[in-house]
Amino acid sequence: MKDLNYLVYLLEGVAAVSALFYYKKKPADKSAGFFAYFLLATYIVETIAWIPTIIYRWEELHFLRDGFWYQNFWIHNPFLIITFLVYGYYFNTQLINNKAKQIVKFTLIIYFLACLINLLFSGVFLESFSVLSYVGGSLMLLAIIFYYYLEILQSHKILNLQKELGFYISGVAFIYYLSCTPLFIYFQYFNNLSPGFVELNTWILISMNIFMYTSYSFVFLRLAKKSSHNKLKNAL
Repeated sequence: MKDLNYLVYLLEGVAAVSALFYYKKKPADKSAGFFAYFLLATYIVETIAWIPTIIYRWEELHFLRDGFWYQNFWIHNPFLIITFLVYGYYFNTQLINNKAKQIVKFTLIIYFLACLINLLFSGVFLESFSVLSYVGGSLMLLAIIFYYYLEILQSHKILNLQKELGFYISGVAFIYYLSCTPLFIYFQYFNNLSPGFVELNTWILISMNIFMYTSYSFVFLRLAKKSSHNKLKNAL
């Protein structure tokens, strides 16, 4: 299990580097650059989140066990909100309908305010993952992606899906959050009642993270290669 956690951490870094490599090949795609820097920020946050593990394994640091650094909810909860805001903003840049874009912007603002109030006044900030942030963000994101698919079906984009970065990112994100959100909800009720469920939940989450970051890496590298190939053909 520990080795798989290291693997997920490694794949997060690979996905960030792959995305930045793609952006270097296509600097005009600002939304791709935005998402690439988000993946880099994710990797940095996950690096910081290893601090409790380091404290636990290094006997010299055990004096920090009763301190602020021996948990990472303080960084995961705010970044969880940022994650859904980034996904929402990214897919909003992919939408065509201006009215839909305005609705998404308004929804993102409401989501941010609701999650911020929840973190400040519910006491969850330093104690556990925010259910409101995760479940609310997941439902919001899935709805935005669903509408994005409807627009694809009604536009010329459907003719060039193999070139649409947003389509690949949406597919990965849709599968990931559609799979993980029910687990997150059930975990709140069964984490103290069923060790078997906790173990299954951990395995599935690790598997889905491996799937997500491997997929992102593959997509960015594949599209970057296509971009280089097209530039070479045009030069000839």
